[in-house]
Amino acid sequence: MTPDPDRKPSKAEMRQGGMVALAVLVFLAVLTTLFVVFGG
Repeated sequence: MTPDPDRKPSKAEMRQGGMVALAVLVFLAVLTTLFVVFGG
């Protein structure tokens, strides 16, 4: 079963996607900070 490409994502899916994106951004920010602190 393939999902309908025209279907709008539900509120729960959008929230989950936002949480994942936020987690990735936070992870990158922490990684950059650690790299600057210990690498520089």
